[in-house]
Amino acid sequence: MQEILKHIPLFSELNSEELTSVYKLISINDVAKKTVVLHEGEEGGSLFIILDGSVKISYYAPDGREIVLSLLEKGAYFGEMSLLDKEPRSATVSTLTNSKLAQIRSVDFERLLLQQPKVSLKLLAETVNRLRRTSQLLERVSTMDVPHRLYYYLKDFGTRFGSTDATGACIVKLPTHQLIADQLSTSRETISRAASALKKEGILEKTDTPGKSKINMLALETLLQAIY
Repeated sequence: MQEILKHIPLFSELNSEELTSVYKLISINDVAKKTVVLHEGEEGGSLFIILDGSVKISYYAPDGREIVLSLLEKGAYFGEMSLLDKEPRSATVSTLTNSKLAQIRSVDFERLLLQQPKVSLKLLAETVNRLRRTSQLLERVSTMDVPHRLYYYLKDFGTRFGSTDATGACIVKLPTHQLIADQLSTSRETISRAASALKKEGILEKTDTPGKSKINMLALETLLQAIY
């Protein structure tokens, strides 16, 4: 388990002894696909770390529409906001795949932050990064057409979760068109049309690995430059 924790960005700078102390604080649960882990509005009592799998963070608009704020993969964490400001949960979190989640109670997490400044700094940096990404997403949704929203989304998602092949292209497992549409405030059909246009231009391709896509990041960047 120490080896697993060592590869979690939040704990990556801790030594073996410090990782052991963290391990003693966590409980691990296997969670089935499409399970709601946290409900918007409920009291926050724990931080969750994704050891395996993926989740979506969302909230529901007054008209009942689900607005997807973010997708988180292995190594990420969620639930920290309520622990820091003592306010109710700001969003709903549900699993996209069968997942393994580590849970740390609020009282233990607060003690950990006081004892391990490295963790506190990592938490602060990631919180700022998430706020920055959310701000950028809102700006793009309000000022750009759907194709350009998709270009930026693919660039950001590929950079965060993809790997580079021998040709310099990005290999990544992309979310479904519906999940992308939910994040970009549009319809699945509109995303499908924009993605089809990228495929015709050879910028977005399927790979031999099921579920994986290949993104020509250089060509994508050229499209983005055209809006300036």
